[in-house]
Amino acid sequence: MTIKERLMQNKLLKDFMNPETLGQFIRYFIVGIVGFALEYTLFIVLRDIWHLNELLSNIMVYTVIFWFNFLLNKFFSFRSRNNFKRQLFYYGILFVFNLVVGNVLLFSGIRYLLVLSFGEGSWPVLYLPKILIMFFIVSWNFVLYKKVIYK
Repeated sequence: MTIKERLMQNKLLKDFMNPETLGQFIRYFIVGIVGFALEYTLFIVLRDIWHLNELLSNIMVYTVIFWFNFLLNKFFSFRSRNNFKRQLFYYGILFVFNLVVGNVLLFSGIRYLLVLSFGEGSWPVLYLPKILIMFFIVSWNFVLYKKVIYK
């Protein structure tokens, strides 16, 4: 038995190694890049230009990104045309979870470690935590979107 045949016997890999899922992932990735750019730009504008505090900026940005990502992922990435209320409900639960986890991480260990390493007010302390947090959130969201929300 070849390695490919062995891998395809694994149900989890089989579910994710097909053309439909690959297409969904590519579309999700495109939405993610645009969403990331929008989210990060809005965050910097609100924090650095409008001088709102980070927590308020993060909450406001998450509200805009909520609708942007929900609608684009529903209709473009996963091409789901049914169960709008159910999907919105589950997406909302995941949104709140991501908001809480994102804010806890933003104001906890990641920032503290960077302050110790680079000093308060340095570039990594100001910009890197948000990027790292967004990376982790995007990673677990694809699986949850595919398997729970937009299935």
